[in-house]
Amino acid sequence: MMEYLSLIAKWISEKASQSSMSFVAFLVVLVWVIVGLPLHFSVTWQSLISTLSSVISIFMLFIIQNSQNRHTIAIQLKLDEIIRATKGAHNEMMDIEKLTDEDLATIQKKYGVLAEQTKEDLKQGKRDTHTPDITNVIEEDKELKLFT
Repeated sequence: MMEYLSLIAKWISEKASQSSMSFVAFLVVLVWVIVGLPLHFSVTWQSLISTLSSVISIFMLFIIQNSQNRHTIAIQLKLDEIIRATKGAHNEMMDIEKLTDEDLATIQKKYGVLAEQTKEDLKQGKRDTHTPDITNVIEEDKELKLFT
């Protein structure tokens, strides 16, 4: 059942992202106005339109979220494969998204320091490749926090 729903969500996402859907949206608004004129835009008509637009908006929100999650997972897997296949890369980076925000900030700071160090090294004619051990970066930061 979930596989079937996933296929439907993917199909709707693909169709909704086509440029021709702008024309369809225009036609829907045009029909909306044409139907509203003879009804003098009555309260019942407005309630129906409001309800339909709310339901469609919420439905599309979930479709878009599903699409974004699927693309995010695909990108993450591609990056994991690049890390796995790159000599000298740290395989522990493949599941870095599971770390706490604090640990991610620690690694981000370390990479910032590494970038500054690399800029200085380049000015001095040195190479610009460094591969520090990420686990040690987190452990070093935790040890420093114990003493402060």
